[in-house]
Amino acid sequence: MVKQRPVQNLEINALVHATEDTERVEKAVSNLFPEGIEVPPYEAVKLEGVFGDSLSMLKWTLKNRRPATETFNNMLRGLNSLDLQQVLETLSARIDENKNMYMRLDKQKAALGVTRLGNRDSIRIKARLLVLHKADPVKRMQDHIQELTQDA
Repeated sequence: MVKQRPVQNLEINALVHATEDTERVEKAVSNLFPEGIEVPPYEAVKLEGVFGDSLSMLKWTLKNRRPATETFNNMLRGLNSLDLQQVLETLSARIDENKNMYMRLDKQKAALGVTRLGNRDSIRIKARLLVLHKADPVKRMQDHIQELTQDA
């Protein structure tokens, strides 16, 4: 059982296009949360697309370490072995100088209860990592992901 909580806070963003059902996008995001973690209310911002179409950006924020880490862990555990390997291989590109880790998940698959990496029309994940001052955040997350997947 993984006991460490390396995620300080978690932001989840999803675009809702004019042709999409907001409730379906809400469901896709709620499917990423583990049982026992309450899905927080989201903030919605109205946007305009490149062609003048109406968009909404929905943003969920988990500010506490326990729910943020457990939700992030649930996302990682849900990935298949190929996606997980891709995350590990691209970890240094996913973590910025501010110790934020980024990941995109397939919104359509998430609506079906499946967690997969995605590039287009995705759910964007930003995890603020809790890493000691001189510690390497990439190494910290490699160790965490490997421990997490060994426990599965």
